[in-house]
Amino acid sequence: MGLATVLILALGIALIFWQRARHQAEYLQAFIDAEYDTLSSLVKNHPLATKLADICALVERQIPGCYASVLIADPQGRTLNAIAVKSLPTYYTDALQNIPIAVGEGACGSAAALREPVIITDTQQDPRFHDYRELITELNLNAAWSYPVFSPFDRRLLATFALYSVQSRDPTSEEERLITRSCDLVSLVIAQHQERYERLWSEQQTRSLFQQNPEAVFTLDLDGTITSANHASAKLVDMPLSEIAGQHYELFLMEDDKERAGQHFAAAKRGEPQHYTVRVVDSHGAMKRLEITNIPMIIDGEIVGVYGISKDITQQSEVEERLQILNRSVEASTNGIVICDARADDYPIIYTNPAFTAITGYTFAEVEGRNMRLLHGPETDPKTIDKIYLALEKQREIRCVIRNYRKTGEAFWNELFISPVSDSSGVITHFVGLHNDISERVEREAELAYNAAHDVLTGLPNRTSLERFLQQAMSADTDQRIYVLFIDLDGFKPVNDSLGHEWGDQVLVETAARIRRVVPAADMLARFGGDEFVAVIQTATDDETVVQLAQTILQQFERPFCNGDAEVSLSAAVGIASSAIAVNKPVELVQYADVAMYEAKRRGSNTYQWFTPDLEADSQHQLMLRSQLQEAIQKHQFRVFYQPIVSPDKTVVAVEALVRWLHPERGWMAPNDFIPLAERTGQIVPIGTWVLEQVCRDMPQLRAVGVPHISVNFSPMQFYRDDFIETVTGYVEQYGIAPGELTAEITENVLLRDANHAIRMMNELRKLGLAIALDDFGTGFTSLSYLNMIPAQKLKLDREFVHQIHQNPRNGAITRGILAIAAELDITVIAEGVESPAELDYLQSYGCNYLQGYLFCEPLALTDLLVWLDHK
Repeated sequence: MGLATVLILALGIALIFWQRARHQAEYLQAFIDAEYDTLSSLVKNHPLATKLADICALVERQIPGCYASVLIADPQGRTLNAIAVKSLPTYYTDALQNIPIAVGEGACGSAAALREPVIITDTQQDPRFHDYRELITELNLNAAWSYPVFSPFDRRLLATFALYSVQSRDPTSEEERLITRSCDLVSLVIAQHQERYERLWSEQQTRSLFQQNPEAVFTLDLDGTITSANHASAKLVDMPLSEIAGQHYELFLMEDDKERAGQHFAAAKRGEPQHYTVRVVDSHGAMKRLEITNIPMIIDGEIVGVYGISKDITQQSEVEERLQILNRSVEASTNGIVICDARADDYPIIYTNPAFTAITGYTFAEVEGRNMRLLHGPETDPKTIDKIYLALEKQREIRCVIRNYRKTGEAFWNELFISPVSDSSGVITHFVGLHNDISERVEREAELAYNAAHDVLTGLPNRTSLERFLQQAMSADTDQRIYVLFIDLDGFKPVNDSLGHEWGDQVLVETAARIRRVVPAADMLARFGGDEFVAVIQTATDDETVVQLAQTILQQFERPFCNGDAEVSLSAAVGIASSAIAVNKPVELVQYADVAMYEAKRRGSNTYQWFTPDLEADSQHQLMLRSQLQEAIQKHQFRVFYQPIVSPDKTVVAVEALVRWLHPERGWMAPNDFIPLAERTGQIVPIGTWVLEQVCRDMPQLRAVGVPHISVNFSPMQFYRDDFIETVTGYVEQYGIAPGELTAEITENVLLRDANHAIRMMNELRKLGLAIALDDFGTGFTSLSYLNMIPAQKLKLDREFVHQIHQNPRNGAITRGILAIAAELDITVIAEGVESPAELDYLQSYGCNYLQGYLFCEPLALTDLLVWLDHK
């Protein structure tokens, strides 16, 4: 070989080595650049897929003809999902999602399941790629090498790292080392990513917990300065966050709480968690109560500050305070309180207060878990029990009265109120029962009910019961005739007044017993009022039977009433009415019987009288007159007439005021036509009051014409009015009546009801400057005894004794005696009804002080009287 040839060959070889060296240098530089890019990606905050793709690219550069991929394991370790595929198409990545971790699922699924590398030399023939045959054929992937990737800390499966070769072959040992190092790098990248993710998640969670916490959260440095606070803190004190930071916590506290809060803060700085309450004032001056939790902030084992949580418990504190008050009220309540569980079978008792023990005798320990039926006994009403349990079943309130039993077995009347209690969702959870022992009230009400239906003195049914019984008897669907007997005693009032009310009460009690014995038990006997009794007879078959009963009743008065050695004989009158008479209301039968009774009295004592329509007419007249009287009072139809009272020389020394009624249809009505009725109905009281005021009005005119005194008649009814003296005093003061200008004319009947009370009233009138005149003297009951009792300065001799006194020796004798007694007692006598000169002469001859009658002047209206006085 020539030199030239050798040189040329040497140059050719040199050129080949130089080209190889250059190519290796370029490849090495590319690999270094790829490693740099990969490491740079790992350092930078790139997405996990980007970092893993860079690793794949690095490996692909070092092993030509291969494609790398990373499949991430899910947290449960059940599937694999392609996250990084550098050089393969996108649809390959999409196909490698949710690959089961199981042997036989390609190279990656198998490697993950076996937790060891899986090397497949020929993917076209390997059954593990049966489901992926089309995909690997299309991409010409003929070999697959998959390595499991584990956590560097706990060998937890993180992913698989796989290379797919276009050649059917195994990796070389150098390639295996490269793949193994790459797996470590993938493990490190994934672990770093998960750690960073967990750190960020924790930081964001902590930040959210701080900022979004509905409670006020703040941090303090060791000096107590607020270093941070959340929005709830700003809302709590109603200040911007910018103004809260940098403030000392004491700025917000009430002065009285600062020292105690400082002690808790110091304990927190020592590492002791604290829990306490304070009061703060917001920017508007509103006080709030807070529940504070202080926790030491520890970093690297050193306490660097204090963490605080504030909860607004203002409303809660108020509720707790109210609950405490309520609890104390329940405990101190005089009402027995029981709480039962509505959710448990048989509604067991879960609470009782002391009052329940006081009422029933059972302690809470004795009734806990039991049902309230333990209070039931023999006389507990089953119907009431049923109503209670029905209310419990329907979960509604119930109020009832039930007879229960104490622990001792003593029965008591239990007023019970049960109310359901629901929770916030509306579900009934409990029943609250309020118990009251109303035994005394029930007994009192029973007594009141009895007294309301019965006469207290005699024990007989009263007027209310009478009307109810009569109503029921008349409404019964039967042809049976009903009879009403109205029974009134004759002469009872004088006996009652003279012998005393206690004696009178005994007479009434015995009268009731005597009549009750003869009235059939199925019929009613009632005390109608005073000395009046009414029997309702529904057992009689005919009128004759009723007549026999009336006669039997009258026979009960044949025996005298005895009280010690004293005996009193009384008689009675009976009026009878029957349902044969048509009535609008049953009670009208009582009115008819009453009318008949008055007719029996007019016909003589100790007899009976049937009601007839004629009697009804008279009764209707009385009723009509009573109504007209009321109208007369309201429309001022009355007038005051005056009749002069003269001395024996016919000088006018006084006038007597007499009331007259100017009836719109009948004209002037005489007093005898309406005064007795007004006395019975009580209408005399407003009439008498009107007369008194009118007299006081007229006094100045009479005083001006020389009339020094006016006599005014007072009814016994007026004397027993509570406001009688007050009324008279008012008119005397209002019209300036001087002492001695008025004389109160009264009859001795004023003493019949309560003599001591009447005499006290007369003395009160005397103190007011009124004189007292005893009117109608000699016609009443035991007149001489009353003459000694009444503080009278004047006595009016009744017209019955004055009439024809000069021709009637008896009247003359009585008059002379009265005049003699009056003279001895220094009482002035005024003779009424003087109508003739002979009567005048007789009275003058025996020293009668003053005279009054038609002989001198008839009663006149004020204007006529003034004319008469002017011409006298």
